[in-house]
Amino acid sequence: MASNGGQDVKQDMKQSKARPSDSEETPEEQQLQRDLKHLDLLLVRCRDMRTTIPRMLGGMPEVARNNPESLEVVFGQLVNHMKSAGTEIQDFATLYTSEENKKVLDKARKSRAANPKGIKTWLYKDHPDWADVPR
Repeated sequence: MASNGGQDVKQDMKQSKARPSDSEETPEEQQLQRDLKHLDLLLVRCRDMRTTIPRMLGGMPEVARNNPESLEVVFGQLVNHMKSAGTEIQDFATLYTSEENKKVLDKARKSRAANPKGIKTWLYKDHPDWADVPR
């Protein structure tokens, strides 16, 4: 194999600088990853909203059994559960109405409008970990 004075090495170095390696992500890819994490969190919080009322009322029969003569205790527990449920709802509403969420959803709408073909329907059975909270 003939040597060309290191031209191949120089050319390879130029090409490797021009394109990121597989382990490096472009800023756009990094932003997409952050957007996906935000949407994951939003999905988990939304899913939690479905169980807010059952969780709020879940412990009430036990409280009533333990304090059958004291309606004040039962009412106090109900108020405490309602406050915590209200806090959860406010947290979700804050997340949902945040500027970051508006940007992410607007970006998704624009992308879908620009390229509607090839978008596969999302099915929960294809993603068994869809409800896991990102840590």
